[in-house]
Amino acid sequence: MRTVLLLLLAAITLTSCQIEEKITFNQNGSGVYEMGFDMSEIMKMGASENDSVPPKVLDTVMNFASFLDEKRDSILTLPIAEQEKLEKLRPLQFSMKVNEEESKMDMRLAYSFKEIGDVSNFAEVVEMANIKELDELGSKVSPTETEPSEDGEKKDSMSALFSMSESFITTFSKKKFTRKITKKALEESLAKKDTTMKSDDPFSDMIRFKQIYIFPYKIKSVSNANAKILSNFKGVEIEANMFEMNNDPTFFDVEVQFEKE
Repeated sequence: MRTVLLLLLAAITLTSCQIEEKITFNQNGSGVYEMGFDMSEIMKMGASENDSVPPKVLDTVMNFASFLDEKRDSILTLPIAEQEKLEKLRPLQFSMKVNEEESKMDMRLAYSFKEIGDVSNFAEVVEMANIKELDELGSKVSPTETEPSEDGEKKDSMSALFSMSESFITTFSKKKFTRKITKKALEESLAKKDTTMKSDDPFSDMIRFKQIYIFPYKIKSVSNANAKILSNFKGVEIEANMFEMNNDPTFFDVEVQFEKE
């Protein structure tokens, strides 16, 4: 996966984190791509013992489509190039929930797409959005840990993570859904595999990664033995820790066949 998750293993100084990638499909091939970060374990470790400070509760949503509509008149005064750049933010939404009393913290990005190929723009749009909370999360990743992008430049771990969808070939139709790691990403993962990592390494569970796929059709079969079919038979989820991803770069490869309508 561009070895990005192994990069995070080496770079993230967080105590524990669950990263979730979710794709929800509509019948016409459009849908929503989401990436979420559950940092509740970090909240538990940093819980304040000062009873005089009221616990923080936060539930905020940043909808860029609404923002662009509200600022439409001002945006129209900008050069066309700037207007087009801002318009790229329209499909993006950012939400954050914090409850210090319950030691809960969750950040989530949602990106609407007309076809699955549009998700390749996700990383660029997130960077353009310049969301303060994501910058703070990124500051917990070592700035010296970078990997080359396709144009030869270095990208930090967070930027690489948001580009993770580019490490998979994803298809969707009314007959089936497939997702497989690209040849390039597979070769990179195998070349950088950590052969010292063991299944009983307590560090391997500090970062867990989950992929969830939601479909408009009922599932007939799933090729991946690691996949769990959701109770309504219209979704699957696959979860792995760092050892499982390091040991098998194809861990998330999956083909889902749908029932005939």
